[in-house]
Amino acid sequence: MGGTSSCCSCEDDTHALPDESKRPRRQSRPRRTGEFTISVDRTTGEGLGVDATPDQNMGNLEVKNIAPGGLVDRWNRSQGEHSKLVVKRGMRVVEVNGRFGSPKVLIAACRETEVLRITFMPADAS
Repeated sequence: MGGTSSCCSCEDDTHALPDESKRPRRQSRPRRTGEFTISVDRTTGEGLGVDATPDQNMGNLEVKNIAPGGLVDRWNRSQGEHSKLVVKRGMRVVEVNGRFGSPKVLIAACRETEVLRITFMPADAS
């Protein structure tokens, strides 16, 4: 989710994504308390500016770092001073544009050059 050539920097090899990374039919996922969704525009190919670690057991991505100037950092700065919609280290990416269930699916969705709706779960909710 960081860097210039991709939007996701993970400690997992995702160059050869299995069939599960292909866009599946939309399904619904029950929301947990404290989750929130942000919307960022990647149509220009700009990176999210987030480093994340895949968690195979939880089926999501743990946010390790938010790079200054990236799309998520700019989202954070656009929020009010006391907003609960600020992405922080330790939070988890649980859904991207209706896709969820495994880190590889989430990474593939984050790399799409479209408007991304990314759902985060607070660190204390995992």
